[in-house]
Amino acid sequence: MPKLPTLFVFSILITLPCRPADIIFGRRVYSSTGRSHEQIWTLDSHTKKIAPLTSSERRHGQPVCSPDGKRIWFLSGPFGNIDDSELWWFDRHSHAETMATKLNIRPVTLLGGSEKGAFFTAVEGERAGLYRWDGRLTKVSALADTLDTVALSPDARTLAVQGGKTPSVTMFEASGTQGRKLDNCANPKWSADGRKLACIVGLRIRVLDAVSGVETAHAEFTARSTPPYLQDFSPDGKRLLVGTVGASHTSTIPQMDYWTLEIATGKWEFVGPGQAAIFAAAGVILATPRDLATVGKGHDWISQILFVDPATHTQAPLAAGTAYNVEPCRCAAP
Repeated sequence: MPKLPTLFVFSILITLPCRPADIIFGRRVYSSTGRSHEQIWTLDSHTKKIAPLTSSERRHGQPVCSPDGKRIWFLSGPFGNIDDSELWWFDRHSHAETMATKLNIRPVTLLGGSEKGAFFTAVEGERAGLYRWDGRLTKVSALADTLDTVALSPDARTLAVQGGKTPSVTMFEASGTQGRKLDNCANPKWSADGRKLACIVGLRIRVLDAVSGVETAHAEFTARSTPPYLQDFSPDGKRLLVGTVGASHTSTIPQMDYWTLEIATGKWEFVGPGQAAIFAAAGVILATPRDLATVGKGHDWISQILFVDPATHTQAPLAAGTAYNVEPCRCAAP
């Protein structure tokens, strides 16, 4: 076995076991008779069936699973308050919902966590930062922006952090210990086994060895002149999901256009437009933007969760109707 660098040994050297993963997502089913709340739903990536996981008088914003799938962290807020100012978790065995803490800062992106705590980006005043909650709130690092600047490793032990405006990423252990800096790297995304880190510099997509920092592959994004954004790493580590501002994007109905990149060959395949996208078993899951449509004799909000077959490019609806579907993410079976 080759000798590893002594400057900073990453916890991601431990390979996570391969387990079947379901998809969780936020879904608000609109009601004509009363107030409704966004709940956590599951999507079986093999049977393509959806089912509600929670049912409570509380919003479940940005749900994300712990590595073992036993806990789902989410953001919420008091009834009638549109701001998600509380950090909660949902226990998948007991179905109990527990508030971790009320926040005096404005959370923006919930990154995930373990049974010990969670990580999120937030704004305090006008200053963006990366925060950890593990019984107490700690600021891990300052950030230039709160969107697409931090990635939490699949085992929730290492963070790739773009702290400044320059395209460089610094590794942090979950404890806050700072490690290696990787230059020419922004918008980081981890592979499912934690061995690779994908990032962007300009229009170039780079794939790095997460331990050595050595580039193992790269490809140029030439489909559009607008900047690309990394959305997801396929579970097998062979493809990337990349998006850019959609051709049909508007301020009221924002959306992205998505492509898959086969890392070994540099081959691009167009997936389609959507508001969010992730890899699933044998395909891609797309969440469409919320749109006002004619339903019966009136109008109502609708959106869909679509399964895109990469071989045929067909799009099969998995979740539709008068509902808002958001923030799909993979979740290990508990």
